[in-house]
Amino acid sequence: MKSSEPESFFWKELTAANKDNLGKLKEFILGHAQKNEVPELVLPKIDLVLEEVLLNIVNYAYPDNPKAVIKVGCALSPDKLNIRIIDQGKEFDPSAKPDPDISLSVEERDIGGLGILLVRKISDEFSYQRSNNQNILDIGFNLDS
Repeated sequence: MKSSEPESFFWKELTAANKDNLGKLKEFILGHAQKNEVPELVLPKIDLVLEEVLLNIVNYAYPDNPKAVIKVGCALSPDKLNIRIIDQGKEFDPSAKPDPDISLSVEERDIGGLGILLVRKISDEFSYQRSNNQNILDIGFNLDS
């Protein structure tokens, strides 16, 4: 997926994004997916990935910022749902973070990284770029699997 915004993306922006109102962004994406008959087996994957990514943005990209803005978009093709999440928070490239060593015990393992691993494993595509002081995360879900 490219950084330009394709005309086929449908967008929703949430100002003053916080843990209490992130559901609006999830409902927008999931509603669009259901309206366009995305397979029922894919919907829980989308929900879980959105929950993880959006909470991380609020908690880490915008700590203590009541004016946090998050923009989500989705584009649907016959075989894929693409989601783009844009924020202007602290720069963070989740695709550059190594997977945690899950063979280690909880006590031995470094803190963090399990959510990113979860997103990578559940989604079919996962990429990041930084452009115009924005974090841009693209996540794709195949619809034919």
